[in-house]
Amino acid sequence: MKIKWIGQSGYLLSDGKTTICLDPYLSDVVNRVAQRPRMREIPIRPEELKADIVLCTHNHLDHVDIDAIALMNKNITFLAPTDCEKTLKDLGVIKYKPFDEGEVFMAGVFKITAVFAEHTVPAIGVMVEYNGESLYFSGDTNYIKKLENMKCDYMFVCINGKLGNMNVNDAIKLTNIIKPKMAVPNHYDMFESNSENPENYTEFVSNGFIMEFNKDYEVKDGCLI
Repeated sequence: MKIKWIGQSGYLLSDGKTTICLDPYLSDVVNRVAQRPRMREIPIRPEELKADIVLCTHNHLDHVDIDAIALMNKNITFLAPTDCEKTLKDLGVIKYKPFDEGEVFMAGVFKITAVFAEHTVPAIGVMVEYNGESLYFSGDTNYIKKLENMKCDYMFVCINGKLGNMNVNDAIKLTNIIKPKMAVPNHYDMFESNSENPENYTEFVSNGFIMEFNKDYEVKDGCLI
């Protein structure tokens, strides 16, 4: 199985048969709406995104990208909390499935579970299980003690510390409690006003790893290679 970081909290996961896209921010809509330009290039044209599933963790523009989603293939199945339903359907999404905390969805041999998150709007984290390995994506969340019960092999965690997200010190604390085999920071370097140095995280956690933007990695034996 391969994984690619496409910026902010966005990832592509694929085993060659099934492709899942998490929180794709593929436009500059936040700049259009709130005058906050993106710092990284757009990695994929929305109309060229080849995914079976697009999963949005909550209804903010850098997670439910209204400009990009309007251009995406209508055959894609969208999973998102019910708080996102109207927005997605207004964008022309036909294949929408509610995905609130506790919901489970099978995509090929991927098992996807919506898990707890605490944010400024209704939100979820995501647990993906594949071939005996588990990948936890925090989505946008504050540090809440309930998160300490999470168990995973790979952890992808927000570190920016603003607008309803845990800061880098909280992310370090949570990671060192959960103790994943590999710990990856995200939700930085997209907006100048809302970023963090990922090395401030990886220096203080075991097996910390900074993914290169828009590069394929293989998920294997507790490592990204």
